[in-house]
Amino acid sequence: MSTIVIEKYVDEICVEQLELPVRPLQFIAKLLPKQAWRQLERRGLDVEALLNDAVPHSGVQWLEVKEKDVLKRVRVMRRD
Repeated sequence: MSTIVIEKYVDEICVEQLELPVRPLQFIAKLLPKQAWRQLERRGLDVEALLNDAVPHSGVQWLEVKEKDVLKRVRVMRRD
């Protein structure tokens, strides 16, 4: 089963990891408003590439977020 793996790093140390199955995410993604898609794209996340079964999934996507004044890097990838 294909999954989306999301890992959160602080100072290059993985502090949190989450694996989600692709199929339910594909369904949920169709319910997102266009504005949410644009926000994710502006942040550097290509949701379409992650969820599309026809696209090879060798790429890893990175985001930078700030939580409670702590800068964190988030790695998002698909594992088939």
